Amino acid sequence: MDINNLKRCPSCTYNYAKPYVQKDGYKFLKCRCGYIFCHPRPTQAELDKHYGVGESSDHSQNILSNFYPKASSRGRRAFFNAIKLLPYLWNKRVMDLGCGGGFVVGSMKSVGASEAVGIDINPNAVLYARAQYPKCKFYCGEFDKFSNKKLGTFDFIYSSEVIEHVVDIEGYMQFLVDMTKPSAKVFITTPDIGSNQVPKEVTSWDVFSPPLHIQFFTQDTLTKLFERYGFTPIKRKADRGGAGLKMLFIKSRP
Repeated sequence: MDINNLKRCPSCTYNYAKPYVQKDGYKFLKCRCGYIFCHPRPTQAELDKHYGVGESSDHSQNILSNFYPKASSRGRRAFFNAIKLLPYLWNKRVMDLGCGGGFVVGSMKSVGASEAVGIDINPNAVLYARAQYPKCKFYCGEFDKFSNKKLGTFDFIYSSEVIEHVVDIEGYMQFLVDMTKPSAKVFITTPDIGSNQVPKEVTSWDVFSPPLHIQFFTQDTLTKLFERYGFTPIKRKADRGGAGLKMLFIKSRP
């Protein structure tokens, strides 16, 4: 889908959206279903500068094979998250899509996943992950590079704070379809623009930060999107003290 031509909303498939807000030179539209997105989308080259892709990136230079910012706290948080998700991980083939330094991948493996795989676009983050978690597998590149099933299929995919960054949202969803086994679980976290903690003036919300975050969901619009691709919501986990969506889905059709 070329969303810059407004062919349809990826959540509800409606083909029209109204102007919403502007911030830092980026325009956002809002579909009648509540899905909010940047229009036109930033280019991939523009996004790469922010994501640490390339040696000239400040973010990339802050990560080394033996150093990752706040590694200890990231590791502790990842381990406790993996414990909470243990029923979906035990003896399962699992993936973290947008794995960063591999903290969640390593934790999923340590609590009992049979195989743990991570994908990220930041090459330095992947180098760090490979060095720190040698029992896991890590790959560097855009998700569509791996959508040909060369990696096989998975019982569980974890993708935290990723979907709000994605330019090709329908490509992202098709990747989840292609890479999951029947009845696989997918755990997604993303900012909740429907939360009562979001400021009335949404552009003052620090999370509303183009070009890093280029789309925003509510529980309803995220559910509609996943249901379009054959995933049924199982539960929403509480986000204590935050304006976040944490939702677990099951693949309910091939």
